[in-house]
Amino acid sequence: MQLDALTQRLSELEQRLETLEQRPATVTRTTVIKTKSSLPPPTNPGEWRDTTNWVHLKVGMDYKDVENLLGEPLKIRRGASEYWFYTNNKFDGPHLKFLFKKVNSWKAPEGIAGTD
Repeated sequence: MQLDALTQRLSELEQRLETLEQRPATVTRTTVIKTKSSLPPPTNPGEWRDTTNWVHLKVGMDYKDVENLLGEPLKIRRGASEYWFYTNNKFDGPHLKFLFKKVNSWKAPEGIAGTD
């Protein structure tokens, strides 16, 4: 009796997981900055401490685009998602999340207009 209940529960969980895996990925953090014209080019590319570089980030950028814009990260954590950290503060500090080798979301340094 208990084995049947566990088998049924496992089947239900597998169906739920399959449904979740079929959903499109959603962006967990979005930066929206409204301007009357396009943004000027970055003034100090390759330097993550230059906060103006963070406003140029876009969902879908690849590794090379981000490295050109912000420079090399202090630490990279690889797994199902890849995270680039720019301080030792991990998720409390500025970082980016990549899915399928493309920017999915990020946390900019404190004080960036439109990100808090």
